[in-house]
Amino acid sequence: MKEVLVRSQALSRNGNFSVKTSPVHRLSQVSTLARRERVVMKNIIKKLTVLGLFLFAFPNITFPQDVELNKIVVTPSRMEESSGDVGRVVDVVTAKEMEESGAQDLADALTDFTSVNISTYGGPNATKSVRMRGSTSAQVLVLMDGRPINNPRDGEADLSHIPLDDIARVEVMHGPGSSLYGSSAMGGVVNIITKKPPKEGMKTELYSSFGTARTYVERMLNGARVSKFGYLISGGYQSSQGFRENSELNAKDCNLKLEYEPNSENNLKLNSGFYKSRAGAPGSTSWPDTDDKQNTLNRFFDFNWGFKPDETTGISARAYQNYDRLEFIENSTTYTKNVHATTVRGFDLQLDKQLLDAYGIVCGFNYVKNMNDSTTSAKHKYNVSAGYLENRLDLFDKKLNVNLSARVDDYSNFGTEVNPSLSGLYKFNESIKFHGLISRSFRAPTFNDLFWPDEGWAKGNPDVKPEKGITGELGTEVRINRYLVSGLTYFHSDFKQLIQWSPDASAVWRPENVSSAAIDGIEFGNKIFISENLALDINYTYLIARDEDTHKYLVYQPMNKVDTCIRYNGYNGLTVELKGQFTGQRFGNAANTDKVKSFFVLGLSVSKKFKHGVTCFANIDNLLNRKYVVNQGYPMPGFSFTGGLKAEF
Repeated sequence: MKEVLVRSQALSRNGNFSVKTSPVHRLSQVSTLARRERVVMKNIIKKLTVLGLFLFAFPNITFPQDVELNKIVVTPSRMEESSGDVGRVVDVVTAKEMEESGAQDLADALTDFTSVNISTYGGPNATKSVRMRGSTSAQVLVLMDGRPINNPRDGEADLSHIPLDDIARVEVMHGPGSSLYGSSAMGGVVNIITKKPPKEGMKTELYSSFGTARTYVERMLNGARVSKFGYLISGGYQSSQGFRENSELNAKDCNLKLEYEPNSENNLKLNSGFYKSRAGAPGSTSWPDTDDKQNTLNRFFDFNWGFKPDETTGISARAYQNYDRLEFIENSTTYTKNVHATTVRGFDLQLDKQLLDAYGIVCGFNYVKNMNDSTTSAKHKYNVSAGYLENRLDLFDKKLNVNLSARVDDYSNFGTEVNPSLSGLYKFNESIKFHGLISRSFRAPTFNDLFWPDEGWAKGNPDVKPEKGITGELGTEVRINRYLVSGLTYFHSDFKQLIQWSPDASAVWRPENVSSAAIDGIEFGNKIFISENLALDINYTYLIARDEDTHKYLVYQPMNKVDTCIRYNGYNGLTVELKGQFTGQRFGNAANTDKVKSFFVLGLSVSKKFKHGVTCFANIDNLLNRKYVVNQGYPMPGFSFTGGLKAEF
């Protein structure tokens, strides 16, 4: 029980366990790992360089149709703009791309991006969260249509609770976003954009799949539009017996979106839904639990009003509530149930205005009330009031785009945070772009950090302060004859006042602002369009994330990560994807004595769309049946198969 609570509350963060070893031995471990990873990196770079030279040698290859390279995004500036005009690194994955990739959940859809490191404890019922650019999961902000969904209890967002059939696209912004979004946006921002009701008529989708470990998924989506009113409802059921003892899962969810457009200037949206599950809690292989259970209930309500009086002005208002309830039931000796419930209520008001042809602003006000009601840590609450302003400049015939933004967050429990940001994009020509960024960011302490009850072995600290960071980056994007898009970005982050749980003089674990980290990384992404129907993606991330005081590598941060995908899409609705991922060696503790082995996994997905809107699909995960772990003590599934069909009408 203790291990489960410690892991879930904070002890997977940077520097939680310390094992004494000699300085010579520690330096030897670090240098050996660095040498091995450098060899791997050099081999990868050589192969990518050879491939790039080959493509440069044949500049006259053409293709029958253009490839869509720029997509509309909203995350970098909180308003719609082309991704080609953004001075930030933003990846976008659409509903169609997720379906063709065979992704089983949102974590599967995001894992291929550079600097994205999915944290998972294995199996269908496992918690899945996202790390970016050397950050922890609590340092990545996850939004649903712009609504924050990170739980203030532990600071994380569980991606496994979000159904894919309700998602239109996902935008992943690399690097800090606190200048517009506030707390938690230190490593990046993930914005999940949900589907809208159909533009006209009615649309229905039915989905059914079965797979390894007796995993069944049944889903339905239906939407329609009648005159000025539209609706979209989706729901589903998932069950699995799991691949480990006591890892079964039963879950259901339902989401409803209502939209009303009284005229061309106004738009009203109501979005609400719930997720409910009962799952086994098997624990780690070193501390297994064969009978503990975990019940989850998530509910949300989100009301939006959009007003556009003219082409240069946009006004929006939002009121929302998130409710998260976690029940942990321990049956080992005596029956005990701990209940942790959090409620978040928020209000947003925003104005975007194009004042001049070359100058526009985005400004807004945000108020959030966070409440915690726990059987162990009692009732607590705090409020946040914030205001933000972004200045947008388009200079030299729109060759240079400059964004200067800042946000002020006032917390009722620990004071004020000010976070400015400056980013820029220079278009050398239609094929070459340069971008840069310097930004401050922060993460507020969680309820667990502040108020974890005194249980003799652990205790919260109400005096702990926010984590702070500053990040700079430089990068370029090159496009060659529509068949190669290559992006290279270097970034450096300094994180201060990191919250670290460690034992005090009386051996009681407490959080303190005692850690600092220096993170350097390179993101190298390539999209190669071999022909009209064949494409190849090669993404590589090189990361050095170390504690500034001990010079140890941060926990679960791989030095090398390589993602490849070859995709065929064309012949009579046939789609085939072969994906591979290499993740380098990591360390499971701050002392760097607990090594987590590197791994390579391969996946295959095949789908065929027939007439009348019926699609059959089959997916294989871990095609080579490798034994590996992402988090120490939690083995990942071996060879796994999923098959099924989807009907649209």
